[in-house]
Amino acid sequence: MAPTPTYPDLGKLARDLFKRGYHPGIWQIDCKTLTNSGIEFFTTGFASQDNSKVSGSLQSKYKIEDQGLTLTERWNTENWLFGEIMQRDKLAQGLMLALEAKFQPASNEADGKFKMGFAQENFNFLADIGLNSEPILNCSLVLGHKEFLGGVGTEFDIGNTEFKSWKVALGWSNETATLHGELKNGDTWLASLFYKANEKIDAGVEVTKGAGGGGRGAENPEGGEQDGGGDVIVNLGMIYHLEEEALIRAKINNVVELGLGYEQKLREGITASISAVLDCNNFKDGNHRLGVGVALQC
Repeated sequence: MAPTPTYPDLGKLARDLFKRGYHPGIWQIDCKTLTNSGIEFFTTGFASQDNSKVSGSLQSKYKIEDQGLTLTERWNTENWLFGEIMQRDKLAQGLMLALEAKFQPASNEADGKFKMGFAQENFNFLADIGLNSEPILNCSLVLGHKEFLGGVGTEFDIGNTEFKSWKVALGWSNETATLHGELKNGDTWLASLFYKANEKIDAGVEVTKGAGGGGRGAENPEGGEQDGGGDVIVNLGMIYHLEEEALIRAKINNVVELGLGYEQKLREGITASISAVLDCNNFKDGNHRLGVGVALQC
């Protein structure tokens, strides 16, 4: 039996099918390396084709295995500094404790958060609380039984002693298929199915309904549609593995937005991808967007 996932990981296989590898309107480069001393560096850069804005971040991570500690630092081009200290499986098997903070020197703005997680074979609990004057407590719990999963999450405003939001999810999975459903605040829902047809083909369907009074869904920077403002959005997608080092992606929704992508491993540690999102309702003058990505690892 697979370990019980965290609440954010419920439905991840289908979600990645529609989002991962699509970066419309963005040129992206990712670099990841591990030094001889065990420090992992990860840097990413984005260039938006819409406003010519360039942004990026640099992250370093160091693990102290004997103490179960992971130290993470990150800086981005908005001049934010981030830091996190995490300890896992040391005080108790399955227990995770973390303290994270962020700071912007230019404005002296700062914030922090304490996080805790505890996972065993049949459940996974996560919680975090803000370390500020208006703390928000986020909690989630996932229970697993055989091939079935159930989860609940909530956001609680401690200062005003009120619930800000809630969500519940149900799921089922086996070696080839994963079914996921979620309801948020009683007015937003999602249902998805991921199916591994064979070694070469992954397929999926996702149906979402957002809160609001209608309006067409829009692509987000990761390539997935945002909620349609109350409309029901139906997505169909697939990945076809041409060979071990290449694959193609395709997706389409009920507002006739077509996404296409191709990914190729050029050599060991270098992967390139290209993707496009096409407005098929207005193919001649529509808002078609192209994205290019390069990932380097050594």
